[in-house]
Amino acid sequence: MLLILISNWSNLKDGFKKPELIISKVTLKNECSITSDAFVVVHQKTKRIFYFSNNLSRIKLHENDMIRLAISPKYPDYVYNGDFFKAKPEITLTANCETDPRMKSIFNSMRDQFN
Repeated sequence: MLLILISNWSNLKDGFKKPELIISKVTLKNECSITSDAFVVVHQKTKRIFYFSNNLSRIKLHENDMIRLAISPKYPDYVYNGDFFKAKPEITLTANCETDPRMKSIFNSMRDQFN
């Protein structure tokens, strides 16, 4: 038992450490016919909104915080709510208006399960 604990100590130790504060470089890949300025990044926990400039947003948050792509509040007549993703030092969020992101995720999961 002690041998197992010692061999897994680094994994156990990482589980207790506080998540690091990072600056995440979020890149927007816009596959929609609307302007990239219509999209924002939303932080799940605080609901804070971060805007893109030239399809890039730099966000200070904790590692593994959840973020998603959404429509800017400047455009209240439109809705786009992407899936949540864990924040990383660099991440690309894709805006695809042809397919509902949630449905796309469901179809991908089904495809992976039955293939």
